[in-house]
Amino acid sequence: MFNAIQYFNYSNALEALEFYERNFGAEVTGKVMADNDMFKGSLEHMGMNEAEAATFVMNAEFEIFDQKFMASSTWKQKEIDNEGASVCFVFDGKDTEAVQKARAFYDQAVEAGCRVDMELGPTEWTGLFASITDPYGVSWMLSAE
Repeated sequence: MFNAIQYFNYSNALEALEFYERNFGAEVTGKVMADNDMFKGSLEHMGMNEAEAATFVMNAEFEIFDQKFMASSTWKQKEIDNEGASVCFVFDGKDTEAVQKARAFYDQAVEAGCRVDMELGPTEWTGLFASITDPYGVSWMLSAE
């Protein structure tokens, strides 16, 4: 069995993960930092000191709406343009609980300062749709089916 999992890179993945936890209801299910014992003795080779290693995410897994995502920091906190990276959460528009969760996600993201690309509302193709972009350049969409 294979799964396709969206994998994000951020100049500061730790900051992004904390943003998603606070504002998207994400649950970080795993996180390996560069200061982990498995990298002991490798920091010099990786070109980072202990303080940098403590905030450098080698790999992390997180979930939003029970969907799995992965992330890591870029080497030397190299800026990265995530424009074009998109996630679309599709939900049952007749399920009251799912609609409420979608509205809450949207409201919380907007309150957190995400850019609204398309306000939450009906469209020609669905009864409820929204598109927002987070501070890291990732587009998050909600679409009822």
